[in-house]
Amino acid sequence: MDLSKVEGLTAEQLASIQSLHNESIEGLRNKNEQLLGEKKTVQATVAEQAQIAEDARQAAVRAEEERLKASKDVEGLKTHYEQQLAEATASANEAAEAARGALLQRDKGSVLGQVKSLIHEDFRELAEASLSNMLKVSYNDQQQPITTFEHNGQVVAKSIDEFKSWASEQDSFKKILKGVDSSGAGATRTGGASGKPMTLTEKALAMNANPNAQF
Repeated sequence: MDLSKVEGLTAEQLASIQSLHNESIEGLRNKNEQLLGEKKTVQATVAEQAQIAEDARQAAVRAEEERLKASKDVEGLKTHYEQQLAEATASANEAAEAARGALLQRDKGSVLGQVKSLIHEDFRELAEASLSNMLKVSYNDQQQPITTFEHNGQVVAKSIDEFKSWASEQDSFKKILKGVDSSGAGATRTGGASGKPMTLTEKALAMNANPNAQF
């Protein structure tokens, strides 16, 4: 904190203020480190408990295998191995599905963020759900994302630029796209009842009542 430009303070006052500032910063830093330490402790405990459970499960599996071998139960061993294979396959599939879901969420979120940037700030929140429903992300054989935008069951764009071009010609979008002139025949300009700037809710209601409304 630079107090050199503050006039009228004595050396003692400057030192006192600086000391209080340093104490406050140090307190915040210590608190942050404490919270981080507690978080790491909780994570370590959860991981440790999960490992203990997995070790116990594997021990039980080995014990059952030894029991079946000792009793020469061939059919039992076969069933035992089939069960272990099924569980391992299910676990692998579950992990793969979780990974695919995380990848899809990341890629779709990235594209959605870029598309939302095309929308005027006043309407981004209102348009987000519609844009998310239109946006489809799939993957090719090289696991590269393929982006399409669908409207009424039809693909209307295969890139963000194509979507912007398509949206600029749609009544439902051209009024809220940044940098698009939505004026034209039949368009009316709508304002708040008191002449003040309209809220998001008021704009949404106005657009539903009059698709040609401008703001």
